[in-house]
Amino acid sequence: MMTNEQAVIQAEAEIDKLKQAYIDHLNPIVLKIHEQGEEPSLQDLLACQQLGAKYFNFIETFVGNSGLLGAHANGKWVTGFAETCHSVLKAYVVHVNFLRSYSGKLSGSLAQPDDAAYANMQRMTKEYLPQPQWQQIESLFRDNSLPISGFEYAGVNDLNQTPKWQLITGLVIGVLFALLILISAIFIPNPTATQFFIFRGVFSVSLAAIAAIIPGLLNVESRFQKVSIRATGAIAVFIIVWLLNPPALVGS
Repeated sequence: MMTNEQAVIQAEAEIDKLKQAYIDHLNPIVLKIHEQGEEPSLQDLLACQQLGAKYFNFIETFVGNSGLLGAHANGKWVTGFAETCHSVLKAYVVHVNFLRSYSGKLSGSLAQPDDAAYANMQRMTKEYLPQPQWQQIESLFRDNSLPISGFEYAGVNDLNQTPKWQLITGLVIGVLFALLILISAIFIPNPTATQFFIFRGVFSVSLAAIAAIIPGLLNVESRFQKVSIRATGAIAVFIIVWLLNPPALVGS
C-alpha cells in the first residue's frame, strides 16, 4: 500500500511530467511565431489549451489533497510548494493571455475559467508566502479579469476530531481522580499544607480531564504573582480550579 509520502512524491513527478508535455508543445509554436511569423493552427491552439488545462488543473487538485496527505506538516516543503504555486499562477496568466490573443481563431472553443478557478493555489500562496508576493499575483489576476476567490476567501478551518479512545480515557481518569479526592476529603477533613497542595492539584487535573471532552472553548487570562497566565480549553479549567483558592491561603 502506498504511503502518504510516496503519494506526494508520485504527484510531484506527475506535475513535472505534465509541465514538460505542455512546454514541449508550446515551444515550437512560440518559435514559429517569433522566427517565421507563422500563426499557430487551430489544432495547435486546442492542444495547447488542453495540455495547459491538464497541467494547471492537476496542480490545483494536488494542492487540495496535499493537506490530507500530511504534506503541510513539513514547513520547508509547504513553503517551497507555495512558491511553486506562485510561479504556476503567473504562468497561468501568460497561458490565458496567449490563448486570448487568438480568441478569434478559437472562437467558441476558448475555455473560460469559472469563479473559483485555481482558488486552492491562491490560498496556498496567501497562507504561506509574504504578503507582497501573493498581493502581486492577486493584482495580476485582477488586472487580467481572472477569478480571485482564493485570495478573498480563506476557506473553512480544518475540523480536528479527537479520537474516541482519548475522550474515554480522559473521562475515566477525570472521574477516578475526582472520586479519589472526594474520598480523601471525607477521611482527611483537616489535611496538612502538603496534603492540601496535592489534593487541589489532583482535583484540578481531574476536572480538566473531564472538561476536555466537553464541546466549546474557554479562555482565561489572569495575573498571579506578577506572572501573566493565558489558557484555553482544559488547561483553562485547571487554571480556574487552581487559582480559585489561591496557594497563598495554604500557608495561612
